Amino acid sequence: MRRLDSAKKIVQYSMKGFSIFRYIRNISIAKKLYFTVGIMALLIALELMVLFFSINTLSSVRAYVGGEGLWSKAQKDAMYHLLTYARSRDEDDYKKFLEFMNVPNGDHKTLVELNKAKPDLNAARQGFIEGRNDPADVDGMIKLFSRFSSNEYIHKAIIAWTNADQLVTEFVPIGEKLHKEILSSAPSQDRIDAILNEIDPLNAKLTVYEDAFSFALGEGSRWLENVILKLLFVVALTVECTGLLLAITVSRGIQKGLDEILVSAQAVAKGDFHRKARIFSKDEIGILANTFNQMSQELEQLQHEIKRTNTDLEKKVLQRTMELESKNKELEQFAYVASHDLQEPIRTTSGFVELLKKQYYGRLDENADKYIDYILQSSGRMKTLIQDLLDYSRIGRQKEFRPVDCSLLIKEVLADMDKSIRDSETIIMREDLPTINAYPTELKLLFQNLIANSIKFKRPGTAPVIDICAAKKNNYWQFSIRDNGIGIDEKYHERIFVIFQRLHTRNEYEGSGIGLAHCKKIAELHDGRIWVDSTPGQGSIFHFTINESAS
Repeated sequence: MRRLDSAKKIVQYSMKGFSIFRYIRNISIAKKLYFTVGIMALLIALELMVLFFSINTLSSVRAYVGGEGLWSKAQKDAMYHLLTYARSRDEDDYKKFLEFMNVPNGDHKTLVELNKAKPDLNAARQGFIEGRNDPADVDGMIKLFSRFSSNEYIHKAIIAWTNADQLVTEFVPIGEKLHKEILSSAPSQDRIDAILNEIDPLNAKLTVYEDAFSFALGEGSRWLENVILKLLFVVALTVECTGLLLAITVSRGIQKGLDEILVSAQAVAKGDFHRKARIFSKDEIGILANTFNQMSQELEQLQHEIKRTNTDLEKKVLQRTMELESKNKELEQFAYVASHDLQEPIRTTSGFVELLKKQYYGRLDENADKYIDYILQSSGRMKTLIQDLLDYSRIGRQKEFRPVDCSLLIKEVLADMDKSIRDSETIIMREDLPTINAYPTELKLLFQNLIANSIKFKRPGTAPVIDICAAKKNNYWQFSIRDNGIGIDEKYHERIFVIFQRLHTRNEYEGSGIGLAHCKKIAELHDGRIWVDSTPGQGSIFHFTINESAS
């Protein structure tokens, strides 16, 4: 019993020793972001897999519905030619009867094969193909039969198919008897009529089974559609909730550490050097808290030294203390700003890596140098992204609604972008633009983003050509910016205005996916809207409207 208790304690200790939340808390901020993005990508991949499975399954149901139509039509055509043969006694009609019977006969082969414990899938595929089913649908039809044969609705459909299959096989012997009678030396019309009278009862029963098959498939399709919609909803909800949970966990961890540093900085500023910042993690925030504690400890030691020294030394120490307190206030201000903005932790990360690069670059192995460059590049992208987010959040905060000469505004934009325009050999064409009431700073950013996009997304080997014009419609001014770039597929025309939506990889085109979201927010600030007309390979026309009375 003692050994068992000891084993339990070891297991419990091991389980307590590792925690995914503790692991996330202690890794760097960059890795936190990579981890969050990785989890989201994994969940989105799962959602796509569910969607792919759902589409294939519904497509297989549709293929069965189409196959039932082919089966039913072939059976009816076979009966028609058999009856025609009884009247015409033309051998071609009998051959057509046999030809049309090949469709239900092929489906019969598949049904027999799939009902075996170990079916020959190649034989089952061949049977479906002989039943005139599209070869592209055959594998999905077989999988649907195998996966959902126990489902209530699919099971009903299979029973109806089996019953109909048993009946349709009786038409071949009837046809053979009729054929034999007609080819006999003395065919009897009475015997022919008796043979034909066997067809109508079979047709009546077949109609019932065909209806049952179609009804069961219809019910099964609706059931499957309902299940798939619920499944997709659950997966989508899981993706959203997981992303939200990870974002909240990471942001709260960062905020908690920054708040602790801020409170400690305020205490030290008041002379309480015993208040130490608690360290919750080993990331950049934890390093900052540890540095702050060391500085606080130095201040405390310095305070004791003042009491043990003479007056002159006390003055020097006091001066040093004031300097350190001044630095402490700077740190307090830093912590306060950082608690509302993630730029400072990123800058801290970049600063440490720059020091590593300055002191150890070229002195370590090649991989270490490469990793340092990767971290610096990632930090640079993160700072750009945060700055774009700040610009996005600040739009419209400092409003100055006044008359704006759009022609002059465009000149200023083109002057700011002169190097980019000259390097890309961009041709700018513009009409005389009006003077309107608007927010000048925001309107300038809108024009700048759209022109920059036209230059960035140019066609390879072609100089960008940009045409800017405006027209008044009712109380709105509508501006249009046309280019000859790579164009945008119609299915992305709405998506491109959503923040963080990128249609291209960073290797193809640099960008944060925020520029067009800026444009949308600015247009809406002016009580307007923005949209695009574009075709891949034929350029794009971005339109936006401005309401002069938006203020």
